[in-house]
Amino acid sequence: MTTLEIILLVITYTSLILTIFLEIICYKRNIETLQTIGFTISLLFLIISLTATALVEQIPATGGPTNVFILFAMTTISLTTPLNILEERQHNLKPVWAKLHIGISLILCIMIGAGQYLKALNVIQYIVASYLGITVIASMLLINNTKPQKRIAHREKLEKSFSILFIIIVPLSLLGSYAFENFLEVDLKFGFTLPIVFILLAGSKLMDDLQRLSLLKPKSEHKKQHFENFALTKRERELSLLLLQGKSYQEISDELNISMPTVKTHASNIYKKCGVNSRHELTALITN
Repeated sequence: MTTLEIILLVITYTSLILTIFLEIICYKRNIETLQTIGFTISLLFLIISLTATALVEQIPATGGPTNVFILFAMTTISLTTPLNILEERQHNLKPVWAKLHIGISLILCIMIGAGQYLKALNVIQYIVASYLGITVIASMLLINNTKPQKRIAHREKLEKSFSILFIIIVPLSLLGSYAFENFLEVDLKFGFTLPIVFILLAGSKLMDDLQRLSLLKPKSEHKKQHFENFALTKRERELSLLLLQGKSYQEISDELNISMPTVKTHASNIYKKCGVNSRHELTALITN
């Protein structure tokens, strides 16, 4: 493992862990989904597996790489990527497809576990890698052929840029680790490609979550002109600003000295006038 790889690893681990931490905060404030958190965790799982394998390979007494962990990580990414995209996009796919996908992923996990004992991982790894390539490419094509949910509409250009990047780099990198290694005589299971992609992805998510949590944008940015097209009353504008700051209904009730039912009524009216369904969507609409 080279010095540059170690530096990239440190940056990757730091950015992914910070991203997961902020996503959990956003989830607790109803502006993030479990699918997105699961996807980011799966990326971290893959990097951990790759790191562990690279370290084990440098110890002769261990007897070889821990391929089983990489295969589980690849299966996890195969599972979480489409589920996250389906949650973020407007589509007409029936729920049965998501259930079928979950079922296939569970079967792959069972096959990996059985293959470890039956010494059949050499065959199973091609199946796992192929399914990963299919799911990633299908997910990225879905991004480029559907419209985003309102809550992530502000990330549309960035999402499509990353979709193209993932379509080209991730399948080639991971499939190449298994399908072409013998021909190229190069160990592709680590290197620079995936860490760089993950750093860019985590970095974009970090910036987005920080903005949604109102940690980067000063309160002065949320001015009257942001609301004038939605016919909000003065009280509704006041309450909207507090919603954008991530305050809970109880905190808003205490600050404005109004009852909890009144807060909920105002919030419902705000969402209706702005054409959104949640605080997450309101934040994306007003701040972007």
